[in-house]
Amino acid sequence: MKINRRDFASAVLASTGAIAVRGQEPKLSGASPREVVLRGRVVCVTEELQQRYHVAADCDRRGHLYAVKTTDGELFAFLPTDAAAAIYLDERCRERELQVTSRLFPDLGMIEVIRLQSWKQGRLHNLFYFCEVCNIRTHKPGPCDCCQDPVEFREIAVAEDEEER
Repeated sequence: MKINRRDFASAVLASTGAIAVRGQEPKLSGASPREVVLRGRVVCVTEELQQRYHVAADCDRRGHLYAVKTTDGELFAFLPTDAAAAIYLDERCRERELQVTSRLFPDLGMIEVIRLQSWKQGRLHNLFYFCEVCNIRTHKPGPCDCCQDPVEFREIAVAEDEEER
């Protein structure tokens, strides 16, 4: 099922109280957002709550609310921004162990994606989409913003990627 951005954003904001699975109630303290690097896997928050607390998940009709579940079990929901589009639109990104550089909004436990990387065979890889025609990198799947040809998913070891540039 497709869900529009307004409905999705409403669902995300309405469910942020559920993000308090980390053991504390959300407080609007006015703490400033800060950059964090999180390592973990992408999970659907409602499905995670279904497993933990027997909440009735209805993702087929309402859509998924994705979060990164860190190695120590903390959940941080993704803000539905363009930089997070790969999480919502490409299953390959959700299947990997990720390193997510993000801006954490501590009052809500939500993150805004800055960079997505994956861990593969003990090495860090950059994840991006590439247009061969225009020689352009982008952070989301779909047609190239320039020529409208399809972009290709790339996963390149950080060291090799830096050599190419």
